[in-house]
Amino acid sequence: MRTSMRISLLCSSLALLSMVGCGSAEVAPRADASTVADAAVDAAVVDAPEDSGAPADPLATAKPREWTWVPIEGARCLNGSPTGIGVNLSPGSDGLVIFFMGGGACFNAETCRDAFHRDGFDQSLFRVEAALVGSIGPLARQPANPMRDWNQVFIGYCTGDVHAGDNDRPVTLGDRSYVFTGYRNVRLALSRVVPALRDVRRVLVTGVSAGGFGASWNYDQIATAFGPSVDVSLVDDSGPPLGDAYIAPCLQRTWRTLWNLDATLPPDCAACRSQADGGGTTNLLEYLARKYPTRRMGLISSAGDDTIRGFFSWGRDGDCTRRTNYRSEDFFAGLLDVRRRAAGTRFHTYYPASDAHTWLLFPEWTSTRVGGVPLDRWVSAIATGEGDVTDVGP
Repeated sequence: MRTSMRISLLCSSLALLSMVGCGSAEVAPRADASTVADAAVDAAVVDAPEDSGAPADPLATAKPREWTWVPIEGARCLNGSPTGIGVNLSPGSDGLVIFFMGGGACFNAETCRDAFHRDGFDQSLFRVEAALVGSIGPLARQPANPMRDWNQVFIGYCTGDVHAGDNDRPVTLGDRSYVFTGYRNVRLALSRVVPALRDVRRVLVTGVSAGGFGASWNYDQIATAFGPSVDVSLVDDSGPPLGDAYIAPCLQRTWRTLWNLDATLPPDCAACRSQADGGGTTNLLEYLARKYPTRRMGLISSAGDDTIRGFFSWGRDGDCTRRTNYRSEDFFAGLLDVRRRAAGTRFHTYYPASDAHTWLLFPEWTSTRVGGVPLDRWVSAIATGEGDVTDVGP
């Protein structure tokens, strides 16, 4: 099923927009929109009281295995409004899933118009999204999910910077001004979550689309926050770290400037620092794989993801003020280059032969097989360390 059809299904049921879509490769028929909508209605979310008598720390009073909204002091959305995170705690568990939501990217007037939650992300919007992520995928508390009993943290998306920015000086793009503080928001959230989850010994960092990029970009600061005794794994769904030959350096320079990326890249990744042409951000892949040689990491990407090709089409001719055609065969060559660059490390890839976008938030999570390898088993092996993980797909 093509990306446009999957986005239509998701929007009709939970009003999610932009870069959240999916595709099929050796999959069973999907559930209809009413089934997903029913899951939203049935989901239990505990709201943090908003009056003056609200507890100072909702984490301390969160009911087990129910979603709770936790405001994060200092965290901001694109429009400067406050935001927070969702937590779903499982007392006694030593596992944690940190999930980054996706929803486009904001780096010029055109892309910012469609950026997810550019008017803010609060408790009421979180309720809707918690229903989706809690019913399907790695956060589902279902018997077939090996991470079903783990603690869970949901990081919504309202910063337009793939959770990677730290620029609180307003930038005007089109008819609006924006701030980009996604990476800072994560740092502030970690200062709350890590002390509250002292028994955690294994963490899966994952996300879809912009959240896939965000999971990779924030991996180092998450691993550092939990310390070397905690096993932190990574699954990036549809946020491919293509090399400079496949993401225009001028586009990378645009992101560096708007989002202040050089302030959020690991300080010891010299190859990630700004190059003369603006490139180099994609060297983060090799940096992570080699800094954490025993950690399990993976990328899921359709071989011809048409959504990501659309975003990466800016500047393909050297002019980053316009889009040009990004052929699927060129994109796939970039994915094969990712696999080549990660060879000999524990970073592996899973490539369905599709042009669709994202895989973790639809029924295909449990029914997709590429080369006979089930997607959910591949992800679970990375998360738990139980089972072999190899490169899968063409």
